[in-house]
Amino acid sequence: MDILKSRRRFLMQLAAAGTMLPLSSSGLAQYLLQGQRQAPRLKVVFFIVPDGLAVDAYSGPEHNGKGLWFPQAASDDTADFELNVVSQELAAYRQQSLYLQGIIVASGTGGHAGWQYALRDSNGQMSSIDKILGDAIPGTQPIHRSLFAGPHAGIDGTPWYVSWDGNKIRAPQQNPVRLYESVFGATAREVRDRQSRNAHVFDPIRADIAALSGRVAGAQREKLVTHLDALEQVAKDLEGAVPSVCEPLALEDHPISSAQYRNQVQASHHKVVAAALGCGVTRVATVQVGRSAESLNILDVSASTNPHDCAHRYAGEEVWRGSRQWYARQAKLFMDELARYDDPDVPGENLLKHTLVVLTSEMADGAPEHMLNMPILLMGGASGLLRSGSGNGRYFNIKSQGDRPHWTGGKYVDMQRIWSTIAQAAGTSVPYAGDVSAVTGIFSNVT
Repeated sequence: MDILKSRRRFLMQLAAAGTMLPLSSSGLAQYLLQGQRQAPRLKVVFFIVPDGLAVDAYSGPEHNGKGLWFPQAASDDTADFELNVVSQELAAYRQQSLYLQGIIVASGTGGHAGWQYALRDSNGQMSSIDKILGDAIPGTQPIHRSLFAGPHAGIDGTPWYVSWDGNKIRAPQQNPVRLYESVFGATAREVRDRQSRNAHVFDPIRADIAALSGRVAGAQREKLVTHLDALEQVAKDLEGAVPSVCEPLALEDHPISSAQYRNQVQASHHKVVAAALGCGVTRVATVQVGRSAESLNILDVSASTNPHDCAHRYAGEEVWRGSRQWYARQAKLFMDELARYDDPDVPGENLLKHTLVVLTSEMADGAPEHMLNMPILLMGGASGLLRSGSGNGRYFNIKSQGDRPHWTGGKYVDMQRIWSTIAQAAGTSVPYAGDVSAVTGIFSNVT
């Protein structure tokens, strides 16, 4: 006779009671965590930089796509390519990178208005892809379904934010210390509230054990007592649990509007988002670096020319190039931070192995201010779903799958189809009007 019909039933009852949240270091808690957290769960991060990544050359005709971003490739779909001046900043992650070309946002024009469309549908009417994914694949804390970090985004009072809930713009947390407090502090409060509300859920488990113990004796009864003791220990652990499996972060609270501390504030945002993903609190996050036409200087590039003017090439080629390299470098540093964590769902595997990082912008190039040939880089292990080649990375020009015509010639792939494709890879869909057919050849589970 199986004492509780199966050990799995016992564990499932505990999970239903809410005990699968991070507990203490007790043996049973660790056993439960290890026994239940085996299946890979995809995480997705959108890393958005402002004013494009210089897809066009410094001099020459607009829309030429021969600037500093796209790799120099031997064909439209190949692992034989050379990284460019800006994409070279991400060389450390080339092996798990897929560079896409041939994409358009909305009509391809609109300049700095692109923030209204970049992560959304082409009509700019529906929720952005990060919100859609967050609702579909939540982490352990539903209140943080889609984390939104905004290092220096809108600190000048201009709320050009790329994330949307329907037709309502979402405001990011600009201060990384406040972001950390809101994520982990709120988590603690929610867990305590849930524990208080759900304490009674243990009662049926206790009743099952009590009923069975009255019908058995000897070794079987001893097993039931062991189960009951374990249950009571879990209940006790819950009362004093710290709802985080990650070590606390030590963050300095720097002035977020000061160019002097720009690198430090940026790095702190990376740490908080990576910690939230590494703890399993959320599975979806957006990091919006600055905003379109941002004015806070990047001192590593220029103390006198702001990033917007750098993108417009007003101060020459050196700062134009340097500013785009700095933004790409931040994405690399964020990848480094993700790589520090173990995956919260698959013991013994790295967080980056099960994360997809999407690097893009609200426009393609900041000088002509267009949204044609958008820079899109997909990085990370993505739980094995991303078709990034066989060890050397991959360049993939998808213009042949285009659906939206442009006067420069031919058709381009509407950005909303990229979001639709990612959504399908994550097991959901987008509610967008128009063409939302998947782009083939990007993910192994989407055709």
